[in-house]
Amino acid sequence: MAKSAPITFHVPASAANLGPGYGVIGLALDLPLGITVETRTDGELNIERHDDPSAHLEDQRHDPVLRGLRLGAELFSVSLAKGLSITVEGTIPRGTGMGTISAGYAAGLGIAVRLAKNKPDTSAVLDALVSLNGDPAHGAAALLGGLTVTSQLSPPNDLELRHQPLSLSIHEDWHYVIALPDAQMGTAETKRVLPPTLPHAATRRSIGRAYGVLRALEQADEGLLRSCLQDEVHVPYRRRLVAGLGQAMADAVEAGAAGATICGHGPGVISFTTVQGRVPAIARAMVHAFAEAGREATTLTLQTAFYGAFPPSIS
Repeated sequence: MAKSAPITFHVPASAANLGPGYGVIGLALDLPLGITVETRTDGELNIERHDDPSAHLEDQRHDPVLRGLRLGAELFSVSLAKGLSITVEGTIPRGTGMGTISAGYAAGLGIAVRLAKNKPDTSAVLDALVSLNGDPAHGAAALLGGLTVTSQLSPPNDLELRHQPLSLSIHEDWHYVIALPDAQMGTAETKRVLPPTLPHAATRRSIGRAYGVLRALEQADEGLLRSCLQDEVHVPYRRRLVAGLGQAMADAVEAGAAGATICGHGPGVISFTTVQGRVPAIARAMVHAFAEAGREATTLTLQTAFYGAFPPSIS
């Protein structure tokens, strides 16, 4: 019997929140993990993580790709009895707010979807990702690519969360300059600093600005984006956790960015421009701002990833 061809696909990095879109807006970034899956006959599940030099030191039972695969196999009736070999290539920097863990879960679930006879819809796959403690905004972007919004369908007190990921249009002219300071911000820490409640007026303003961000990204409207990226829900509290973070955001705008905000939960900072010629100055400004605060920073210049872990033929 001929050996079946390997399964191959890519999973993008992501930026989530984007100012007022806390936990809702996701943006896929063209910094992919390459996934290759081959069948085995010995019943073993083996993963090679070329994307992370330290992965071989960790317990594979906690690997997000394998956790996503095992849950997907359980939920979508996929047999893993014969075993699989999985290779992960590429690098999404860890602990930067670029959706590393959610991308891993999306990769594993993407494998399960490709092996399932009865294909689940995107809502079921996103719900599975969230049940693994993945972020819904990062998760939707990792699964679908492009610009996404996640709507929570379940009432606040439901034990079983249900989500609907939505794909929205985004203009192809956007360039993203991301500054990565030499600092770590744990997810638990970034949640601890957030206030337990918000005034009604802040909620109204945030919803309006989130719509503005989406329209600005669709139409490449730099002025609208600059006005609407301001946030009252999480950015004012998280920016205090890393020296230089707030200044890097301000200096990016001064250098020509349409706007800048925290990437995911941070400490990365993402800035936006439709003019490629502004990229070097924006990058220098953010690196300088962190240096003035005693932090070293590197930068990445990326564009939108119009691909995701969910197979496009069934999305």
